[in-house]
Amino acid sequence: MGTSTEGQPAGALTAEVTPGDPPEVTAAVTSRPDEALGRHIRTARTAHNLTLEQLAERTGLSRSYLSNVERNVNSPTISTLRTILDALGVSLAQMFRTVEGERTLVVRPAERVEIARTGNDQVRYELLNPNPTGRLEMLIMKVAPGASSGLLPHTHVGEEVGFMVSGRLRYWVDGISYELSAGDSINYESSRPHRYENPGDETAVSVWALTPPSF
Repeated sequence: MGTSTEGQPAGALTAEVTPGDPPEVTAAVTSRPDEALGRHIRTARTAHNLTLEQLAERTGLSRSYLSNVERNVNSPTISTLRTILDALGVSLAQMFRTVEGERTLVVRPAERVEIARTGNDQVRYELLNPNPTGRLEMLIMKVAPGASSGLLPHTHVGEEVGFMVSGRLRYWVDGISYELSAGDSINYESSRPHRYENPGDETAVSVWALTPPSF
């Protein structure tokens, strides 16, 4: 995992991710007000009969920070969330099922988990199946005008398919630039170096299918 702080103030949308990014990328997760991530963590912890002190010892995080996460005062980074989940011995999907009691087949807009890039909130992802149990993950990506995934391309295991809903994206795969607009789609092996930027004057909205799941 990359170096990161314990978390950001609740409501902060910060992350360093792109569809399919490897888990060592630093990110922050926020959930909608009525889909509190902290409640899920607290329920998973109590289901494992752990106190905050015990979880703090397992994770190396402070008790006060963990308490703030559970009370949604702080939003954990992806690296911190993975540390907590590892200490609980559960995956993100298992944590959601612990709270919900069964796999949820329908995710309402207000129930989506949202992730955004580090340093700004100009690139955001909304997970359409935040508790995937199979080999497929779907998300909505929103890229503000002028925003990008960064100058360095990304590579990782898997495959990605993207469909442009609105706006424009300039996408590089293997160093070749492709101009995408509403109605266009793109498909590539994630092991091929890729990156993107929004050269337009409106937010670019696209839907992505990824395998294997990244979040």
